[in-house]
Amino acid sequence: MRGMLGVVLLLVTGLCHAQGDLRMPVEGEIGVDPQGKVFDLNIESILTPEVKRVVDQAVRKWTFEPVMRNGVAVHAKAQMFLTLVAAPVEGGYQLRIERVHFAGDRPSETVLPPRYPRDAARAGIGADQLVAIRVDAGGKVREASVVQTSLPAMRGSEKELGKWRRLFEQATLAAARQWTFRASEDAANADDVTLIVPVGFCPPGAGNCMDDGWRYQSAGQQQPIPWLSQSEQQFDATGLRQGEAMALDNTLTLKTPVVGKSL
Repeated sequence: MRGMLGVVLLLVTGLCHAQGDLRMPVEGEIGVDPQGKVFDLNIESILTPEVKRVVDQAVRKWTFEPVMRNGVAVHAKAQMFLTLVAAPVEGGYQLRIERVHFAGDRPSETVLPPRYPRDAARAGIGADQLVAIRVDAGGKVREASVVQTSLPAMRGSEKELGKWRRLFEQATLAAARQWTFRASEDAANADDVTLIVPVGFCPPGAGNCMDDGWRYQSAGQQQPIPWLSQSEQQFDATGLRQGEAMALDNTLTLKTPVVGKSL
């Protein structure tokens, strides 16, 4: 197996002239049954057939803590984000997993973009945000809160930066309260769910920056989500794309040790 993977990855190396370890983010959707075994897997990232087969075979052997709903173990699905490392070995490269995390999702029905603040558009100011919303079982937004607002390449006093942040946050919250999501498919789970949604404002003339390989990575100080306890505030939004929603309440917990393991 090592030799086969080496041939595949040496072709990539020859194209990009990489030295040392190679890294590749891999995303997909994974389903876990009530016993904690993988019953469904869809790798969404574009991989060579050989690498995709090896990753697929490895992931399907993982085991998880059962997902409990109202005291009953249930089938559950989540988005999977992992980082593959190809380390040089004799005759090629050996794959291993450097990091992995999972996040629940909730498909949207209506998520219209916020209205761009007029003054910010005239000034050519953009923003990247993470927004938390509380959605009921029917898919309606009950509460919304901006967790983080970044102003890329913006310089100024804290007072001035705060003014622009408030403008973007007001626009985003006005839109977020009108969003709707698909109703819960689990009739036994009628609880609200908290979603994290990335929102981006591209300055006029900057092109379609959301479709230009952009990925939101949670960084810097975040504001607490008002309706969650302190222990529930931590999350990893790495890999979350514009237009997606990550459910904090539906994550999976791995039992199999996989980080650092060779495939």
